[in-house]
Amino acid sequence: MELRFDHVVKRFDGKTAVDIPSLAICPGEFFSFVGPRGAGKSTALNLVAGLEMPTEGALWAGERSLTNVADGGERGVVVVTADTLPERSGSPFVVCDEPMFGLGPDQRREVLDRLSRLHANPETAIVYATEDQEEALAISDRIAVLHNGQVQQIGSPAAVVDHPLNTFVAQYFGTPPMNVVAGILQKDGVAVEIGPRSIQLTGMVAQTFARDVFLGIRPEYVRLRDQGVTGWKARVSAVDAVDEGAAVEVTVDMGVFVALHRGEVPYQVGQEVSLALPPKHLHVFDERGGRLDVV
Repeated sequence: MELRFDHVVKRFDGKTAVDIPSLAICPGEFFSFVGPRGAGKSTALNLVAGLEMPTEGALWAGERSLTNVADGGERGVVVVTADTLPERSGSPFVVCDEPMFGLGPDQRREVLDRLSRLHANPETAIVYATEDQEEALAISDRIAVLHNGQVQQIGSPAAVVDHPLNTFVAQYFGTPPMNVVAGILQKDGVAVEIGPRSIQLTGMVAQTFARDVFLGIRPEYVRLRDQGVTGWKARVSAVDAVDEGAAVEVTVDMGVFVALHRGEVPYQVGQEVSLALPPKHLHVFDERGGRLDVV
């Protein structure tokens, strides 16, 4: 049974807590609402569970309206926590609001195992909420990214990481997050100027109105080489350990980039290096942070 949000808005004292214009969650799907504290995740789940009623719009389970049905059983919804996760569920919708918050590694593995068993039921949709972006990417089929109650993007984990629709999504996902620096789009739309350097794109930005832009690239794609190799002259300003490597922060003419280096780190603070930004991994956003297509 499909769960549908149709222009659902919930307000408290006139302030919008969550606004979901259109969303359909399919049977058997593991769907997560992801975002920082106060983004509207719990409110979205409370609307599904019947703990809150929409201020505007309607919720549907198949062809049945849930808008005025408060009882979870009648709605076909079961709300679970880490302590109450069942091995199986006869309900079409299982709601989990940050069930792994505060748990240790062993407890998290146990909860994940039980969620996986629930997910194996093709008739049960799991509706999940978490602030932990790594957790969401690891367990979800699809994700709705929320910020200040507004839906920023809905898509697969790969889509929100590889094709973020705005700078908020771009920088919420990834450890370290995406590098985003201000630049100016050249008139021909095929390069972005950052200070004195022109960064080539793989194609042309389709939106001709754009001028002040942001250029983005994930740290794992930033290339560092020894000084003297062709590239952008940079200086290492910080080296922070991460899993199986380090986040190397480098300062260039008009900004700072972080490169994710795997394995033994050959760089030290103060060292001069060459920086390269592979065009195929670049993202361009307009002055308001919205994604610009490169074609």
